[in-house]
Amino acid sequence: MNNRENNAQEQQRLGQLKNLVMLAAADGHLTDSELAVLLAVASRENITPDEFNKVIDDPDSVNINLPEDEDTKLAYLRDMVAMMMIDGELEEQELAICKIYALALGYRSSIVDGMIAGIIDSLDAEAAAAH
Repeated sequence: MNNRENNAQEQQRLGQLKNLVMLAAADGHLTDSELAVLLAVASRENITPDEFNKVIDDPDSVNINLPEDEDTKLAYLRDMVAMMMIDGELEEQELAICKIYALALGYRSSIVDGMIAGIIDSLDAEAAAAH
């Protein structure tokens, strides 16, 4: 992989973390649960502690580079929905942000509500199975 591809992937990973930070902070603060999800995503995406702190401290310093492959798009949308659900309440502002993100990923507006509902059902089923 060349440097340009590495840089694009790095920006994509950092952009995803930025999106999650913005969603988590939509209500004005980050809870411990939200921070735990952010740390888990950072670990999965091989984001260094310095990069993580930069995104948390100054999200505007990170450009968003959206993924092109379908698996990554779905994984990122799933992350957004999981973050939206972390406090057990589906707030309209968070749902609106999630829908905008799905549209930005290239999903048609006619299917976005159904996709998000399907992800919510999947996450609820996983949570129920874990208990």
